[in-house]
Amino acid sequence: MRSLALLLLLGLALAQVRLGPLPPLQGPPGAYLSLSVEAEGQGEVRFRLLLPEGWQALSDTREALLEGKGVVAFTLRVPEAPAGTRAPVAVVAHQGGVEVARSQGVVEFLARTELRISVPERLEAPLGAPFEFPLYLVNASNHKETVLLRAEGAVFQIYLNPQSLDLDPGEARSVRVTVVPQGEVSSGYPFYLKLRAEPRSAPQAAREVGALILFKDPLMASGRGKDPELTLALRMGVGLGLALTPGAAPAFSLGYTLAPTLSGALSDYYTATLETAPFSGTWQDPWNPPQSAGFSLKGEGLEVRGTYGGGSYRLQSALRAGAVRSSLDLGHQPGGVWSLALGAVSQDPGLDLQGSLSTQIKPDGRQDALGVRYRLPLGGGFLLGAGLDLAGRMAEGYALALALQESLSWQTQDLDLTQTYGGVPAAGLHAFGLSGGTRSLYPLGLRGQTSLQLSGQGGLWQSGLTLYLQPVPGAFLSLGGTYRQAPEGRSFGLAPGLSATFAEPGVYAGSLYLAYGLTRLLEGQGLEGETFQAGLSLTAGGLSLSGGVLLKDLGARSLEASVGLRYSLGALGYLQALYQQKESPEGQSLLYGGSWSQLWEGGLVSELLYRREVKEGQGGHRFGLTLSQRDFLLPGLSLGGGYALLLLPEGPRHAFSLSLGYTQALTFPTPRPVVDLFGGRKGGEVVGRLFRDGNLNGQPDPGEEGLPGVRVCLGSVCEATDGEGRFRLLVPVGRYAWTFQGLPATLALLSEAPVQVELNARLAQDLPVAPAVALEVWVLDDKNGNGQEDPGEHGIAYAGVCAEGPVTRCARADEGGRALIPGLFQGTYRLKADARYLPPGYGPGLEATLQVTPPAAPIPLRVTALPPKREVEITYRAGDLALVGSVAPLTPVAGEEVEVRALAQGAPEAVYLLLPEGPVALEPQGEGYFARRLRLRLPPGYHTLTLRAVKGEERVESPLGLLLAQGPLYSPQTAESQPLRLVLRFRARALRLLGEGGVYELKSKDGYTWEGTLPLTGEHTLKVVADGEELGPLLLRLPKESAQEGTP
Repeated sequence: MRSLALLLLLGLALAQVRLGPLPPLQGPPGAYLSLSVEAEGQGEVRFRLLLPEGWQALSDTREALLEGKGVVAFTLRVPEAPAGTRAPVAVVAHQGGVEVARSQGVVEFLARTELRISVPERLEAPLGAPFEFPLYLVNASNHKETVLLRAEGAVFQIYLNPQSLDLDPGEARSVRVTVVPQGEVSSGYPFYLKLRAEPRSAPQAAREVGALILFKDPLMASGRGKDPELTLALRMGVGLGLALTPGAAPAFSLGYTLAPTLSGALSDYYTATLETAPFSGTWQDPWNPPQSAGFSLKGEGLEVRGTYGGGSYRLQSALRAGAVRSSLDLGHQPGGVWSLALGAVSQDPGLDLQGSLSTQIKPDGRQDALGVRYRLPLGGGFLLGAGLDLAGRMAEGYALALALQESLSWQTQDLDLTQTYGGVPAAGLHAFGLSGGTRSLYPLGLRGQTSLQLSGQGGLWQSGLTLYLQPVPGAFLSLGGTYRQAPEGRSFGLAPGLSATFAEPGVYAGSLYLAYGLTRLLEGQGLEGETFQAGLSLTAGGLSLSGGVLLKDLGARSLEASVGLRYSLGALGYLQALYQQKESPEGQSLLYGGSWSQLWEGGLVSELLYRREVKEGQGGHRFGLTLSQRDFLLPGLSLGGGYALLLLPEGPRHAFSLSLGYTQALTFPTPRPVVDLFGGRKGGEVVGRLFRDGNLNGQPDPGEEGLPGVRVCLGSVCEATDGEGRFRLLVPVGRYAWTFQGLPATLALLSEAPVQVELNARLAQDLPVAPAVALEVWVLDDKNGNGQEDPGEHGIAYAGVCAEGPVTRCARADEGGRALIPGLFQGTYRLKADARYLPPGYGPGLEATLQVTPPAAPIPLRVTALPPKREVEITYRAGDLALVGSVAPLTPVAGEEVEVRALAQGAPEAVYLLLPEGPVALEPQGEGYFARRLRLRLPPGYHTLTLRAVKGEERVESPLGLLLAQGPLYSPQTAESQPLRLVLRFRARALRLLGEGGVYELKSKDGYTWEGTLPLTGEHTLKVVADGEELGPLLLRLPKESAQEGTP
């Protein structure tokens, strides 16, 4: 026995395994780390990775046959923990079930900065008023973070409250976003707003979200059929002023203004606005009634406007009937002057005709005018135009003058030429013109024109020729020459010019302009001289510089120069400086100064300025400070104040001002007689029966009773059910959800599907209700996937959750991840997280089953969602072949050109994208990057492609997910002006437009942006064809020329 024990001990000594030290590991939560340890020994060894509770490893055991030295590798995932935490790990070696070696190390948790940002899916804003919506923000980092918020690329005023947040790990908050529209916004206008959340500690981890706001007509109240309403707005203001001048008594001023406006919908067919100039008054003159007023009435195909001011009246109207658009203009001016003008334009694509008729009556006589214009396409690129104008005047007798007009244009893809004539034959006045040249100025272009005017005093001949050259993209050279011959003399001119644009995307952008002009006499008399003009603009980051100089020497020398500098202080403020100098024979002037404008927290706006202005050696200094606050103490109230110091040669002056403004809007339903007078309501009829559905089949069965006396509502229209539960509603056109008044709280509607009411249609829909209860659900962020709530795990803010059973109900959670699902009827339900409203990469986890038996309230339940998890076990060491890829843009349109990018490790010889038609090689970009732009001809939807890296006999593949959206491959789809400009989502060699009038080719410099001028007017539908591929239709709505154009 003693010999056997010695042999065993000797065997263990020979089989001893030694493990090298574990290298220190670092990583943020969610990262996968590769842990490698050096092992030395002989025989079969089982290695095990020991991790703290809650950690995950792709595999925590390894078995190896050691024959000396080797390396054992594990892949582990860093769990959630605060930054800076240190956790122990160990690798243990076993032989024969006995631990023979152990190596220990530490994993340090690095900071992970991650934000989640979202906005409501559907945003609809009313016209004519500010609009607010929430921005949801979650700090998914493992450390406290300060988040800066701003809006980008917005043409409206955007206010964020607050503009920065301090968030703890896992904390969720909401931010109020206020949109203040500028100018006139039409119904149906979609406004895209990009919101950006930027962590202060890691700006590269910023997240952006786009909000699409649809402005809706108040008539339809966002599609909910709101009754027509009128709004009486009163804008009131009071201003106080105090001026202090040395040697003079203080000057005090007090004034007020009151501006009323009545606007809104008269019916579903007409809107109206009535407004006056402000009522005003001062301390000395307390009552000044309005001096002007106006009204407007708009409807389908009709618009009427009326104004009064300064003793003048004017009434204008426009009417569209069939293929004719007509107009009327009636006016009266002081002194007994009356005017009347009528106009008509054909909207028929086959008839390009327009005319006008006007008359003006004065005490000393009457003036009449008649104008007609007609254009006729001749084919082959020719277009003939003709016009006639008659002008008459009645004083002592009636004098009549006739003017004629003619034009003939010819246009091809490369050239255009236009001949014109205009004249008054009876007066001996004639004008002939010819102009044309190349339609494209790249890389070389030539344009010219010549004209001859004949009259009783002789003839005037003018000609000009300009050569254009674009040697490189962004640089443009031009050289122009002119010749003029008149009875008083002959002259010529030269005008060279240079313009250039330069930019480094994301760094700077700028433009430069230089022009010189020279005019010289050949003989006779006339004006000669020189001009020089230069301009520069440069933008780099938040700094903008612009300047220009204009020097003229045309008998008298003059100079104008200006420089402007602006520096943005983030999104809420800026510094600005200005310098201007003018010199001319009339005198000299100098202006320079600077200002600082800032928007502070809470909406306070301040401006500090300095200005110095000198004219003819006289001037002074002005210092000023203004403060203003919107919504001061209560909504609609604004407060402003200011101080100005003027330093003048005669002494300093002080000026103080204080202003208070308030806007009060009173909205009330349009009186029913007014609604009926202007056409009434647009709507349809909805009929049905409200009943208790005992078997939950959604159909009225024998014995299922109706519910009498319940008010059934669609929008603002409500009717009470009769004794059998029947109802009948006359509802405006729109999309509605059913609501009830007087329905017991224990009952709910089986179907929550919206109701679409069509114009002059009758919809029959019964409404089944049944006993129902509500369920409280908590959506847990189950980071380790064990289905339990562990320390550090929180609810998912604003997550979605659904209950599927006899009916399907879905709800959104609050900031803490808790949701209330209403309207659950008797039956069994399956609860799960809604993947549509989970953070990117998350999926449903643990589900729950629930038996509902109304009226008993169910107990609160919990469901889980799982974070992104790598399903493939990968262990590697530095130098192994590895591959990861991406696509830009993230969600391209099917058929769009995309850029496929790949980052490879291990120095592969080539990287391929595997497509159904065959592999496509990506081009090396250096440092392991590969990329290629190509057009993927795949249908819309989600596709999984494969990237493959090859190195000798070794190869590795990586999946590449791609979501292709449905959409057009060109923009815009509707054009209303010339020259036409189309932008493709891919590079093409040729682009043609096919229509009933022929084939029109567009030109491009880069294959993406295509331009051209078409010999068409009116409305046409053309086919867009790129490289022989038909992309879709293009709607042209090209306006016709005004009837007054071309009058001699």
